[in-house]
Amino acid sequence: MTVTDPRERFDDLHVLRSEYEVDAETFAGLGEYEAFQSGWVATAVTLDEDDRILLAYDGDDEQWVVPGGTVQSGESLREGVVREVREETGVDVTPERPHAVYDVVRTHSEDSHTFRVVGFSATATDSEVGTNLGVDDENIERAAWFDELPKETFDREFAQAVLSKARE
Repeated sequence: MTVTDPRERFDDLHVLRSEYEVDAETFAGLGEYEAFQSGWVATAVTLDEDDRILLAYDGDDEQWVVPGGTVQSGESLREGVVREVREETGVDVTPERPHAVYDVVRTHSEDSHTFRVVGFSATATDSEVGTNLGVDDENIERAAWFDELPKETFDREFAQAVLSKARE
């Protein structure tokens, strides 16, 4: 399945962009990263029946993250986000709709590498978090439910934009 940019279907998305120049060595190494290879990352602000948000704790970065990750070849954005949330939290979700897109662009001279992060709202099918979380190179220590985003949330502006839309 080919990934379709949600901006083609939704005109009310919160759009962010991070673009900057990197040195030649850094630029050459970007092709090693799954996100740049795939071009797409899907995340989900997942709410439970008590309107709490599900987050995963990344032990490497020592902060809470909205669950999500790289969309694999052949997956749709929705399929990718369901898989990633399950891997990082143990919770099954039903994605609702995308609310935000974040373009991540790195350039060197005339060349660029880009991937897009799509922020979905989702509903948990149950609220019990798993214990054996993450895959291979991830250091997901735990998952938990929160009433609001903690101060130590990765990319808080993006997460808050999706959370605000999900709670409307």
